[in-house]
Amino acid sequence: MLSILNTSTSQFPQVALSLSMGSLKRTFTNTTQNFGSNKDESDPNEEGENKTEKDEKTILEEKVAELTKELTESKSSLLRSVAETQNQSKRLRKEISNTRSFAITSFSKSLLEIADNLDRALKNSPKPSEKLSEEYKSLHEGVVLTDKILHKVFAKFGVVPINCKEGDKFDYTLHNAVLTIAQSQFNDGEIGLITQRGWKIKERVLRASGVGVVKK
Repeated sequence: MLSILNTSTSQFPQVALSLSMGSLKRTFTNTTQNFGSNKDESDPNEEGENKTEKDEKTILEEKVAELTKELTESKSSLLRSVAETQNQSKRLRKEISNTRSFAITSFSKSLLEIADNLDRALKNSPKPSEKLSEEYKSLHEGVVLTDKILHKVFAKFGVVPINCKEGDKFDYTLHNAVLTIAQSQFNDGEIGLITQRGWKIKERVLRASGVGVVKK
């Protein structure tokens, strides 16, 4: 048979060549069609898978963004709550402190009259000397001692005199102008006379100093 094929091929070269080219062409055409057919068949599935992956990725990204937003809002709300709780705690502690500090305000005011009387007694009474009797000396020493004890008790609870002297500039937060002084060695608007001692409890004015203000 091999000899026959060889003989046929040698005798009919054009025919063999035509047959070979035809077979090659048919094979190439069939391969191309099959490739195209396979491509057309696989594209829908591949595109569907890609679309599904993209949809899932988009859903996950949206979910992550939503959770991140919720977490941020929850964190902000928590921080605001903590800050408000801290502020309320500070205000409560301050109120408790003020209540303790100023609980004796009314009681202290009622004792100021005693302090005024002791102060006037010491200012208007003569100082002890050899000419005065021993009884007067003892009485004067008792008044002095009582005044010192009262000031000591006041100081223990934060009640102290307001530092006020003649020549100071009038301050309406510390002084109470009870009269005006036309003629004085001090300038206009300055304190020319002190009529009553002022007191503070802590930093709060318990009673303003009674003063006469220079007005020229």
